[in-house]
Amino acid sequence: MKNSIINLLVIALLLLTDTSCHKPKDDQPEARATFSIKANGLTVSRMRNLGSYSFSKAKLGVSKVKFKKEVGDDDQEYKYEGAYTFNILDGTSQPQLNPVGITPGKFKKVKIKVDNVMPSGNSIEIKGAYAENGTEYLFEFTSTMDEDYEIENPTGIQVDENQLVHFVVYIDLESLFNGVDFSTATVGNDGIIHINNNNNSDLADIIEDNFDDVMDFDTDY
Repeated sequence: MKNSIINLLVIALLLLTDTSCHKPKDDQPEARATFSIKANGLTVSRMRNLGSYSFSKAKLGVSKVKFKKEVGDDDQEYKYEGAYTFNILDGTSQPQLNPVGITPGKFKKVKIKVDNVMPSGNSIEIKGAYAENGTEYLFEFTSTMDEDYEIENPTGIQVDENQLVHFVVYIDLESLFNGVDFSTATVGNDGIIHINNNNNSDLADIIEDNFDDVMDFDTDY
């Protein structure tokens, strides 16, 4: 019995030693990265006028964020996965994304999966007003779209050793509504133009089609 216990202790010690010796194949110095999604590169409080538009709410549901280094560097990808709600107006997210360790290099692309993971079951919620020729249109756009987007920075973002870089996807909210004619929309009993799959769906299609063209990938140091 005593010998059996000793043998088990020796095996456990060997397993522990083997596990502790597994290290990353490269002892390269790490940098760190965080990520957010913001409107027009501006940090705003509750509402900011953007030309003829004003936005009081802009939220985006995302289930995956993935960025990797430029081709020619190590083929390493870094990602967040979960149910994230990004407040585009102030650049915050729920839950908060903590910094992730990355290997220094040049990053050119980020991929995000817009998904209906918000508590409401939506993937996009935008509320605001549009003023034209003295007429103000109140609107609320919601969508349950489920799409993957790849956003590229043509010159790439250089990340150096021990650097903390804040990757950002900037969204041009005003351009998101390019082609939308609010004067043709059906107004709800509450005085708001509801744009979704069931109401003013033709306008919802325009906004969803614009989404791929209104995002930029950059940094906010």
